[in-house]
Amino acid sequence: MNFIKKTWILIVLCLLLTACGADSSTAPVDPPENPPVETANEPVPGVIFTYNRKNYDLQERNPIVNALTAETPVGSVIVVEGHIGPDAGYYGIFDTETETFVKDIEGANLTWRDDDITTAAYNLWSEIYNYDGGLLADLDLSESEYICGLTWKDSQHLTAEIRSINSETPEALEVIVGEGAPQSPKPAKIRLNGETIPWDQFPIPEAEAFGLTGEDASLYEAAVSQFNRNETPEYFTSDGDLDLILPSISVFGKYTTDEGNTAYVVNFVKCFFYDLGNGLADLSNPVYTYESINNLASIALDRDGNLVSFDEFGDGEDDSAVYRFCGPLTDIAEKLLAPGGWPEESARIPDTGRYEEMLQQYLDYYFE
Repeated sequence: MNFIKKTWILIVLCLLLTACGADSSTAPVDPPENPPVETANEPVPGVIFTYNRKNYDLQERNPIVNALTAETPVGSVIVVEGHIGPDAGYYGIFDTETETFVKDIEGANLTWRDDDITTAAYNLWSEIYNYDGGLLADLDLSESEYICGLTWKDSQHLTAEIRSINSETPEALEVIVGEGAPQSPKPAKIRLNGETIPWDQFPIPEAEAFGLTGEDASLYEAAVSQFNRNETPEYFTSDGDLDLILPSISVFGKYTTDEGNTAYVVNFVKCFFYDLGNGLADLSNPVYTYESINNLASIALDRDGNLVSFDEFGDGEDDSAVYRFCGPLTDIAEKLLAPGGWPEESARIPDTGRYEEMLQQYLDYYFE
């Protein structure tokens, strides 16, 4: 009996202790603190542009960019827009072929024509600039006025929307491109009087003669610099009938070199015009004979469009030279070497349907 009583007493005590433990309050235990996350040197959210799963920090292009605002495809590039302030923004021109930024612009109201970014114009305050940063116009605005929009009307005219704090309706102002801007004077035309024009009197062609701007102008000037009557007079002196050589190029592709320059793989064409100096009695119907030869070439330009190197495929070079010219663009090299193969070209520079049309543009620009 005593054993049974003791057992019941122990059971009762255990139950009482368990009940007391359930009712007693326990101080909450704080969860363990997570280690601090390192955030040093991380880009500010909103300034990362992503292409092909690769990130590009816009603050490395312009440190005062504080937000990514737009991505607009234009031909083979993307215009990446970043916010800077109320009066100006950032425009990064990203080449989708080389997957690199090729130009940085700070300004407002960037606009362009025909899906060609090299025709771009933008303003910074009252000044309007072209793609290469050349001044197109400086508008005479009052302190209360500012440019709120730019639109191309044609290749020579821009429409600027001018807004004033004193008016709710913007005013449209037509701007003639280049008006009030420092420009190279257009050469005086050569007046034809029936006399023969010798080969050394034909002007060396300029990009302006064909209305070229931006990248196209840089590439054309590079081609001309390698092949003109001053650089290669032996072509003219060895052939008494040759009067003029006009170069033309078409781009197969481009890539970025290790030095950060842009290399263009091109079809380099040289057009030879014979007896032209005797055939200009009717400027709109010149009389001449011509032939053309083409060759593979590589042109490298720096970020500002200046010529870095010009390399033309030479006689006797083997297939390895084609791969060297094309660099990482091995698909172009393989098409060039394939029997009957020829890679697709971009538009011809100058963009004329036939070489005869290129000659007519040249004559109309330099002669009267």
